[in-house]
Amino acid sequence: MSLRPIIGITTDNADAVSNPPTFESPAVYADAVAGAGGLPLLLPQTHNHAVREEMLSRLDGLVFAGGDDLNPALYGQPLHAKTRLMHERRQAFDLALLALAEQANIPTLGICLGFQEMNVQRGGTLHQYLPEAGLPGAVLHASDPLNVTDRNAWHDVAIAPGSRLQRLCGQHTLKVNSRHRQGIARLGHGLVATGVAPDSTIEAIEDPTLAFWLGVQWHAEAMAEPPHQSLFVGLVSVARVYQAQRR
Repeated sequence: MSLRPIIGITTDNADAVSNPPTFESPAVYADAVAGAGGLPLLLPQTHNHAVREEMLSRLDGLVFAGGDDLNPALYGQPLHAKTRLMHERRQAFDLALLALAEQANIPTLGICLGFQEMNVQRGGTLHQYLPEAGLPGAVLHASDPLNVTDRNAWHDVAIAPGSRLQRLCGQHTLKVNSRHRQGIARLGHGLVATGVAPDSTIEAIEDPTLAFWLGVQWHAEAMAEPPHQSLFVGLVSVARVYQAQRR
């Protein structure tokens, strides 16, 4: 019997300042991974580099989950009044793990914050508050930009023909949920924009030189439709190949 590939899922914190922090994760991430044939494993945040490396050596794939905002000092901007900072411990852990995953070419899927982390880790920048970004024909990216909840806004995303995302979802346009204040301003090096909203906000990124390096701004884990769940199916499929090579 073949073993399910182990997919690590980054965890969030109860709030940005609690000490010691509490690690938590919405169940939909684990459910999406398990439903796609993977074995979900929630990852505790650690500052220990040796532990991070050993943790990664046991994994076949990664999901970088949603959460609060990166510190804009990472990309050379002052703090915006609307930015809600993530816990420093998670920020340090996620970015370190992302760099290690890139070096090892581990199949990786970024969701919302995870998508933004992928961009910033590659030297890209963010709009800290999309309603003030001056985008032409701006669409609503959250039901309440000041208090993002599960009450999503919705909009279409145009998918780049021939991209991994297009091959996975089998469509050229997707209707997605939208619950984010921030978005990509300058694309990070080596990344390709493969999905855009009607106001040109980048909604999906890939690195075509890696086995599976894909990020989406929307919460695909919360959408049961096949085009969205296909992202997890694709991740697990490539992770299965990585698992065979690793073993």
